[in-house]
Amino acid sequence: MPEPESNLLHECLRQTGAAFPEAVAIIEEERITLFGELLTQAEALAATFAELGVRPGDRVALVMPKTTEAIVAVFASLLAGAAYVPIQPRWPKERIATTLQDCQARLVVSATDGPPRIAQLDGREAVAWDEAVRPRQDRYHRYDGPQVQSTDPALFLFTSGSTGRPKGVVLSHGAVSVFVRWCVTQFGISANDRVASPSPLGFDLSTFDLFSMALCGAACVLVPEHIVWMPRFVVQLLRQTRITCWYSVPSILTGMLQEGGFADGDNACMRLVLFAGEVFASANAVRLQAAVPDATCVNLYGPTETNVVSWYTLPPAIDTSQPIPIGKACPYAELRLDESNGELLAAGQSLMTGYCNLPEETALAFAMVEGKRYYRTGDRVTLGLTGDYTFVGRLDRQVKRRGFRIELGEIEAALGRHCSVVEAASVAVRTESHGTVVTVFIRTRAGEGLSAIEVKSYCARALPSYMLPDRVVFVDAIPRGNRGKIDYEALERTAGEPSHGHQT
Repeated sequence: MPEPESNLLHECLRQTGAAFPEAVAIIEEERITLFGELLTQAEALAATFAELGVRPGDRVALVMPKTTEAIVAVFASLLAGAAYVPIQPRWPKERIATTLQDCQARLVVSATDGPPRIAQLDGREAVAWDEAVRPRQDRYHRYDGPQVQSTDPALFLFTSGSTGRPKGVVLSHGAVSVFVRWCVTQFGISANDRVASPSPLGFDLSTFDLFSMALCGAACVLVPEHIVWMPRFVVQLLRQTRITCWYSVPSILTGMLQEGGFADGDNACMRLVLFAGEVFASANAVRLQAAVPDATCVNLYGPTETNVVSWYTLPPAIDTSQPIPIGKACPYAELRLDESNGELLAAGQSLMTGYCNLPEETALAFAMVEGKRYYRTGDRVTLGLTGDYTFVGRLDRQVKRRGFRIELGEIEAALGRHCSVVEAASVAVRTESHGTVVTVFIRTRAGEGLSAIEVKSYCARALPSYMLPDRVVFVDAIPRGNRGKIDYEALERTAGEPSHGHQT
């Protein structure tokens, strides 16, 4: 299949859909969508968006699980010249409202109660999905859309923020395109492949699934959200649909290996396994290679702000006494080590434009070194004799759980808004059996008792499920160092003990 020349993400679909309309684009359980159908639906919806006032540079919020309709809405947003803003319907209402406010969405597409509907945020009545797509599709003609540049925003990804408020990472068409094009070329992804799509739209890993499909005509197999963390069902789906390319966080692969039977049975269809987003234990990497002996297994690295900037192909023999390196820079990226603190700095074409409406935080996130703009990853690394970087920890209090970024300060900020809480401190301890375990230590006002259930329920109204604390410990005082700052190291030691007092 000829590779589209444009760096615009929607042009990939337009060219592939026009050239191969009968090829399979999306497999969603028993439902099949062809490229021609995907293109006509996306263009019909884009025309509706334009009639509702969407203009180049606007944002369209998608409060939807990852379904065929959501993918149509992604491409419709891009065709209309807008950026899409994926929002998980399961987020607390407060967080959804904050995100909609911060991104200044022009429209919101929602599928939280039945079929998708498209609403303007000025209070006008919503438009039903059928009204927006099918009548136009029946009298279909090409929707040309506005002119868009590769530097224009394509998507906003909202991540945990250390200030207690989510922050939106703005990625351009070019920033996403350069990564996807490299993957397709480097790993030989083609129309013969079936690419799994296990990551939610709000996770940067999903850009590989959607846009490699559009770029080279591969079929995208949606992994239903309700089974992603049910390993046996995932493995069953993988084998039934004969998935050839997989990209997810290591936690999902670990579950598949330990509980899903992935290490047993026939996985001959698998030829490429990519993983990113968190540390993958060397011992599990050995098990992975044994499960897919004919596949290439690759560790990809990069924060949301940079997308993928380094890669490391697992060798035939893995030293389980050492962590798996994050490897060398991708061709479109440049990495360097800040020797003053061991921080990895990243430059190149895949970097974010900035944080949404946060110019000061954007400025602080970058450093100028020898006239070049580098993103401060906050990750401490070492540089080996082979030229491969290895992740060794964080400079701040950010942690990862199931690949999702958690700023522990955001949990503290949420708890600090409770009328009975005087102060709160949160720490994370990584365990072999349970992964990252988050513990919160809380001092309440005199005479105002709280239970752990009440604390978790309160957090659930402000934070997404992956940020909820696992343990709640009530204390009379939170330890502090000589300068009056919270002694997080002491709290980590306490959290790591088999049991600690005042826990409910």
